Amino acid sequence: MVQLLVKDLRIQKPFLILGFIFIGIFFFALGAFEGLPLSVPAAIFSHFLIVVSSKMDERNHNGRMLASFPLRRFDIVTSKYAGVFMFMAFAFLLTCFWRIAASLLLPEGELPWFSLQSTILTIAALLIFYSIYFPLFFAFGSRIVQTLDLIVLFTVGGLVLITLRVLEWSGINLGSRISGLLTGNTLASMIWLAAGCMALLLLSWLVSLFIYNRRNI
Repeated sequence: MVQLLVKDLRIQKPFLILGFIFIGIFFFALGAFEGLPLSVPAAIFSHFLIVVSSKMDERNHNGRMLASFPLRRFDIVTSKYAGVFMFMAFAFLLTCFWRIAASLLLPEGELPWFSLQSTILTIAALLIFYSIYFPLFFAFGSRIVQTLDLIVLFTVGGLVLITLRVLEWSGINLGSRISGLLTGNTLASMIWLAAGCMALLLLSWLVSLFIYNRRNI
């Protein structure tokens, strides 16, 4: 499995450099994300790396090639899920590097920083997205991979809108609750959210294993 992660990392080397430059220019030099927590560009960078890795595998038919190698399908599936954490770590570390570098040139008060709430919320959003993304990726592969991120995005967006509408009809003010999560002392809520997202990702991994082990490639 380690070799598969190294393979993904080598494939992504140009995109790591591109994303690193993008974060430096747009976030710090141009202030395109001014007023947003630092976890937002890091999450965007993470998503870019993870999606590109999956799409390049299917575009180059790497999935079919890997399945023909003496590799366990368990390792192929697990490496994709491990890659989510690997690319998130790279994205957050590189974003943090830019923040430290920018603090040498710009006033400290003008620069954003990571907060516990925003970091957990952005990571939770990524984990929820990929909990849906990867079972579909391993089920359909190259047939829908070029538009899979959009399919998942619109699906999640639709579910969120339906949930918001139901909560509105129920008289629940979701906006104030989200505001409380971002600004209040909600460590317990954050821990429960993180645990829930990890449980969802674990369930997604099991579903992906089940699907991919039975898929004829």
